[in-house]
Amino acid sequence: MAGWGVLVFLYRSIREKRVEIPRIVLVSGVLAALFSLWCLIAVTLTETYNMEYVSYIKSFLTWVLGALGACAVMKFCTGKDDLPTLTKYLAIVCVSQCALALIFDNVPSVASMADRFFITGSDFYRTGGRLYGIGCALDVAGVRFSAILLLMAHQIATNAHLGEKNLSIVTMLSAFFVTMVVGAMISRTAVVGAALGLAYMALVNLEVTRGGYVSSRQVRVFLVGVVTLLIMGAVAVYLYQSSQAFYENVRFGFEGFFNWVETGELRTGSTDHLKTMWVWPTTPRGWWIGEGIVGVYQTNSDIGYCNFILYCGLIGMVIYSLYYIYNHLCLNEKYDKFVLLSLLMVVLTFIIWAKVQTDIFFLDALLFCARGDVKYYSR
Repeated sequence: MAGWGVLVFLYRSIREKRVEIPRIVLVSGVLAALFSLWCLIAVTLTETYNMEYVSYIKSFLTWVLGALGACAVMKFCTGKDDLPTLTKYLAIVCVSQCALALIFDNVPSVASMADRFFITGSDFYRTGGRLYGIGCALDVAGVRFSAILLLMAHQIATNAHLGEKNLSIVTMLSAFFVTMVVGAMISRTAVVGAALGLAYMALVNLEVTRGGYVSSRQVRVFLVGVVTLLIMGAVAVYLYQSSQAFYENVRFGFEGFFNWVETGELRTGSTDHLKTMWVWPTTPRGWWIGEGIVGVYQTNSDIGYCNFILYCGLIGMVIYSLYYIYNHLCLNEKYDKFVLLSLLMVVLTFIIWAKVQTDIFFLDALLFCARGDVKYYSR
């Protein structure tokens, strides 16, 4: 997709007879390059020469060009590459992955065929009793589900066109609910995005207009939403009581909730394990520039904060944090009614780093390349 994105970029530059790059991409790219440069300095000073994040700028360019290619295909096929269209297709991807995960779990012949041609690591997932899709498993899947759940919540709460059609609201709410439930079965990290998404919808839809009145759209979204969630909830309860596999997967996905209800403790097996993974540098020099190690096999920790600091120190951690804060908050100038969502994306990023070393830049890249509500280019 990045290769296709290069061709799209060249074609547009030739057609417009100028090179036009969004300012948000330029600034974000500078921050990504600065992070890569600092990582190079850090691993050189520590003499580990671990290049894990030294090449981050290449990952940045790959994601941006891949997103450009994807948005170009979406524009060609549908005539639109705006935020509602992007969110719709991301929701389809989420629901499709959830459906595949359930099919693989219940139809062994289909799972075997998929494992043979499309999936690596399936033996590990099966041994741990984890659901998985195609390229969709563990915390990586949970992070992506969480980010896209926030986008779905944004469309449900703010898209006036979506609010005018009951079927559109039902469809998006159903996608949200399926992704929340089955996504949590695949990776409990999805619960974070679901909680933030539900909070976002509640805050936006319960906000009264000037004069203390509630708009007709808010009433429509609320009523349709309640009915949809009641129906979907009834289906989930039925499957929970009638299907042993669904019962076990739901209890895994929402282990924290069940523990809280049954024992009064909000805890999971993962959080218990994470308590043993807070590993920090042992010297002041290590705190500032890191020790040049990263990854659970080197640091004995999955926690993002620990891995980033052990790799490139507090300096690198600050640069990387500013990079993501900018990526999320700069979208306020491109998309309408995006302030609260961008703040929640920042919150999501920092919550995720307390559990795993990963990111959601894939979503920022897509949002950089999709059509915004205002033109936002630097010449």
